[in-house]
Parts: sequence; structure tokens; C-alpha cells
Amino acid sequence: MMADDWLHKALDIKAPWQISHVVEDAGSRRVDLWVSLPQPRSGWFFSQRPSAPDPKHPAWRHLNVGGFSCYVHANPVETGRHQELPWLGDTNQPFTRALAKQVGAYFKAGLNMQAICPLLDISAADLWKFKHDLDQGHAYLTPMPTPGAGTSTVPAADHPVWQALLDGSNHLDIRVLSLKLLLTKLRDQVQRISDSEVRLMKAHELQRYFVRHAHLLEHELAQLNEI
Repeated sequence: MMADDWLHKALDIKAPWQISHVVEDAGSRRVDLWVSLPQPRSGWFFSQRPSAPDPKHPAWRHLNVGGFSCYVHANPVETGRHQELPWLGDTNQPFTRALAKQVGAYFKAGLNMQAICPLLDISAADLWKFKHDLDQGHAYLTPMPTPGAGTSTVPAADHPVWQALLDGSNHLDIRVLSLKLLLTKLRDQVQRISDSEVRLMKAHELQRYFVRHAHLLEHELAQLNEI
């Protein structure tokens, strides 16, 4: 397997897309990749490629490659109709969809921002922006595996009762102040979110609270199991 083939496979870049330029900075352990469609042949013998990568193309932080932080650059004119590509990111977002999926999985598993940043080698500023946009409904997630969670008394994270609580179609008599505050915050966020995967992440956040504090929520759990 050629080096270029390995890099395409590692980053899930599939034909007809190809890596047109690679810029490596060994000092900062960073690699920048430009991904594009094949250039049409315009000469007698050789196809023409740009002599240098275009610095004006938007860039997204991607999954690390061999200990190097990886950034993918792409021409929005070419990629505008292909927003589901894993190595591509949404407009004004810091991460590719593949990295966003990993971040979302860690959030669902209960990790906080202080833990996620060193695990994925990403900056706190980028992660804060991404989470803020998730909460506001301005960022999206691709489908991701659901971490196993739950106890015999707390419904599973994918149980419809959580969405019913978040959209206000079901109500609980709540005695625990911290749960009241959390549910108020999540309901406010869900009202602004249309992405189903992000809404599911909010349901997981609510379910995790019940799992962690089940010993304090007997009154609320008794009602929850009757819904």
C-alpha cells in the first residue's frame, strides 16, 4: 500500500475525493491536508494542479494522525453539496464531522470539557464554541453509538420518557432543586434545537443525572416509572 493510500484510508477520504496537498510542521506536530476532486486534464500530456495550496479555503480540526494534530482544508464550492462527508465540517464550526462525533460520544459518556480536551488534544476554546453551538442548535452530530447506562429503576437513555420530559408533554412533581434547575436548562436548550441527535444527547444528560442521583430521587423515580 502506498503512503498516500494509507493516509486516505486513515482519514476516510474516498474516491473521487483525493488529498491534493500535504503541509507538515514537525516542530508543532501538525499536518494540514487539502482535499479536492480530481482536476480535469487541460494540457497535452499532464493534468494541471495548483502549484500551492489555497490558504483561503476553510479548515476543520480532524482526528489526529500518528500523533500529529490534523487539519483538513477544502474548497466550499466543491464540497457545498456533500455536507455528510466525515472529514468535512459545518460552516463556522471548528471540527470535522468525524471529530464532532467523537466529542459527542465523550459528552454522552459523562466526560466534562476538562477531560475531553487532553483526550482528543483539542483546545478549550474550540470545544467551548462547539458545545455552545450544540446547546443553541447551531451545530449538529452524525449518528454515534449510545454508551450503555442505566439501572433497574432508571429507564434506559433511549426511553421516550426522557424526550417527553424535555418537550414538556410530561411533568414531574420535583422536590430536588438541582433537578429543577437542570430540567429548566435542558428544556430551554431543546426548544432551540432541531437536530435529533443533539436532542438525544440532552436526553442522555438528563438520564445520567437520574442514574447518578437515584438515591436522592425516590419521589421523582416513582412517578417516572408510572409514565
